[in-house]
Formats: sequence, C-alpha cells, structure tokens
Amino acid sequence: MGVATVGCFCMWYVSKQARAKETLNTAAESRFVLYQYSNCPFCSKVRAYLHSCGEDFQIVEVNPITKKETKAISDYKKVPLLVADGIQLKESSVITSVLDTHFNTGTPISEVVEWYPAVSTGIEDTNKGKEKLEYPNKYRIMGYDENLHEKMLHEAKWRKWIDNHFVHLISPNVYRTWAEAVTAFDYFTTNGNFSDFEKTYIRYVGAAAMYMIGKRLRKRHNLDRDVRSELYSGLNIWLRAMKGKKFHGGDKPNLADIEMYGMCSAFHGMPSWEDAVQNTKIEKWYNRMERYLKKKSAIGLTSANPTLTSVSTDNAAVSV
Repeated sequence: MGVATVGCFCMWYVSKQARAKETLNTAAESRFVLYQYSNCPFCSKVRAYLHSCGEDFQIVEVNPITKKETKAISDYKKVPLLVADGIQLKESSVITSVLDTHFNTGTPISEVVEWYPAVSTGIEDTNKGKEKLEYPNKYRIMGYDENLHEKMLHEAKWRKWIDNHFVHLISPNVYRTWAEAVTAFDYFTTNGNFSDFEKTYIRYVGAAAMYMIGKRLRKRHNLDRDVRSELYSGLNIWLRAMKGKKFHGGDKPNLADIEMYGMCSAFHGMPSWEDAVQNTKIEKWYNRMERYLKKKSAIGLTSANPTLTSVSTDNAAVSV
C-alpha cells in the first residue's frame, strides 16, 4: 500500500466517521449526487458551487482503497465525480462549467455535456500509461450576453490560476511540518465517532503519510522551501486582483470566487489558514463568501464538510 493511499484512507475514514454525526439529505430523488473525499480541494470546489446553486444534493464519501462507492456506477477512478440528472460529470472545472451553463441557458445537462468534449493531447500520462485528455472548453461558460465578454474572460483567467497555481500551495502548507500534520489529523477527528485506538492510529499514520506527500508536492511544483511565504503571496495576488471590490465578480461572487472559496475551505481552521489570516487580508473576503453561501445553500453549509466544527462570520486518485 503506497504512502498516498494510506494518507487518503485515513482521511476517508475520518470523513466517514464524522459524517455519521451529520444529517445529510439522502433522498433518492436528489438531482445531484457528489462522490468525494471530504478534504479534497477539488471536491470542495464542486461542493461550494452546489451550495451556491441553492440545489439539494447528496454526498457520498469514497473509500480511496476499494473505491466501491464509485465502482458500482463507473469505471472512473478519481474524485470528484458528480451524477447530475443521471449524467456522470468528471473533472472539477468541467463540472462547474457544465452546471453553470445548464443553469444559465436552461439547456438539459445531457445536451450541455456535448459542448465540453474531451480531446486527446497526444501526450502519454506516465502515471496511467494512457494518453492525456484535455477539455478545451473547460473554463468557458456558454450562453452569456456579449456585453459580459470581458467579465467572463476575467473569470476564466482566475479559474485557471486557481487550478494551475493556487491548489498546489495547499497540501505543502497543511502538512508543512510533522507537528502541523498531526494537528491537522487532530482537527479531522474532532467530530467523529472514534475509539481511542482509532484516533491514535489515524493521528500518526495518516499524519506521517500526508507529511511525506506534502514534501513530494512541494518539490514537484517547484515551490520555495518557505511554503508559507508562497501561500501568502498567492492569497495576496488573489486579493490585489479584486482592485478594492468585494469579490472578483464585483458586488457579488462570480464562479472564480466560488471555486477559490472551495479551495480555501479545504484548509480553513488549520494552522496554515490561521497564519494566512494573520499575514494577509484574506479573512474579510472569505467571511463575505461564507455568508453568501450560507444564504444560498439548500442543505446547510456545515453539512458539506463534516470536519468543520462551525461556520465562521485534494493526491492519489484525486481529479482536478
């Protein structure tokens, strides 16, 4: 069993146990079913969007080892996987673009997915032995008025930045040191129904695995050894680009705001987040987003992430 798998399994078990305390809607008639790892940033991004829609949705935690939850319905081995009106949607940014286009145009999801085809890049994915696929329309929302063209370009630019840069700052910061990795797993187990043995096992085995993964990711993405400074820099770049506005979307959030919130919510409450709050002005934007989504959500914002104890005023087998 690889290090990444061990880490993901511990995080899945935490999510599964914590969710036992949550009251989630499991109605069979729900239009949307999200298969996820609770603390995966890409899954958090899709959750944030579903909250913003005001739609009812179900959440299914996926076991990263057996993947039995998704194997029953799909050959796709990654998360997030969203079943929307019976259609399977993959890749977090494709999912949010398809849904946003659906709600914007009223076109059935079964038709909208045809506007987001996967195209072979001709490049082999060394990890899978298959050709890599790309979605040329991944960041494009269909059906908007031409007068909004510049705003849509701005939104797409920052959605790309979130996927190509900011997300890579999260794990190396959450698991920056051994102590922070242990603290993160202490935080994860706060709300779950765990025995003392389970808490100890998850705390140390999970922390060790994710600490090693964090180091690997720092090197893979050529981050400075001072990953905190990288995090502060990323957040400041995001904030400066708003040019004094409440959101990137102006007076109300756009899709980039929602996706960035999802990413930040994946490490909200961790030491890395607390340090970011002390060294940047991210908290005001985050709190505005949280208030906005609390008003929009149909199932309650805390229900989407059972590891969070309250609402303040994603490596192996994880898709993007």
